[in-house]
Amino acid sequence: MTPMIEDFLNREEGRRNRSLSKRFRTWLGSEKAKVHAEKLERCLAKSGNEAKAGQVLRQCEEAYKADDAYRKQDNKRKKSLKQFQEAFENWLNTDKGKPYLVEILSAKTEEVRELTKDEAEKAFARANPHLLPEDYRDTSKTRIRPVRHARLKGVEDLSFDVIEPGLNQLGLVGASIVRSWSEIVGPALAQNTQAERVTFPPKARTNGTLFIKARHGFNTIIQHHLSQIIFRINSHFGFSAISEIRISKRYYEEFDSTGDRVVRKVMSSRVTPASEVSPNTAKLLEGITDPELRKAFEELGKVIKARNG
Repeated sequence: MTPMIEDFLNREEGRRNRSLSKRFRTWLGSEKAKVHAEKLERCLAKSGNEAKAGQVLRQCEEAYKADDAYRKQDNKRKKSLKQFQEAFENWLNTDKGKPYLVEILSAKTEEVRELTKDEAEKAFARANPHLLPEDYRDTSKTRIRPVRHARLKGVEDLSFDVIEPGLNQLGLVGASIVRSWSEIVGPALAQNTQAERVTFPPKARTNGTLFIKARHGFNTIIQHHLSQIIFRINSHFGFSAISEIRISKRYYEEFDSTGDRVVRKVMSSRVTPASEVSPNTAKLLEGITDPELRKAFEELGKVIKARNG
């Protein structure tokens, strides 16, 4: 960490009347936070940017919290897997696990031994699913069926796996930021903004820049909620995916549904019914005895006559 940043952190502690944690200072000087530190240093290099540097520092703190939460979650997951492996090795020496142990020891090749050990792990995991991390419980390792809810799926849920590779090529973080935009930022912002794309520094997939298209007159509200949006996005991914948000200059497009387009097309093509039906239609109506059915066919005949000129 440069002396310029150190002096700024000391001044910021005086303004806040509280000290910054040593872990945050160490993280800010590490390789993970290199992008944030460079951004903060560029901001401090310009005179009169003390207030903006304070905003950048708060963004650094949000990124540190997200990164620290991911690290704790990853350590907990590793610890759980280690406990699972220890319990599995003890289970092989019990009466239930001895048949699998005999098959593992009697395997002729390394591939057969690995397959047999994998089957033994699955059998142990099915009997003890609580020993595995949550992200392992719905995978093929345990063969545990996921919880299914009786609800209808929309076209978006069914077709997203098809369009996701194309969205990934546009630079969107796993395309999840587009799919879950309303869940991340809330319905109020989602109705007036659209996530456009994400750009990352060279050879990196963290601390990216998110470009947002906004409805006219909504830019000020976005700028007011920048830190909150960044925190929600990083909390959604579990790591520091976004460190900066920019408002795109492209036009905000309102996407109409297919039903809206069909309704507009039908309404634009409607014609005024004729005053009377054609002679051929009148002859056909004479054979209809039901008055309601006859009236319906008569109205249809008037529309057909008006459309045919």
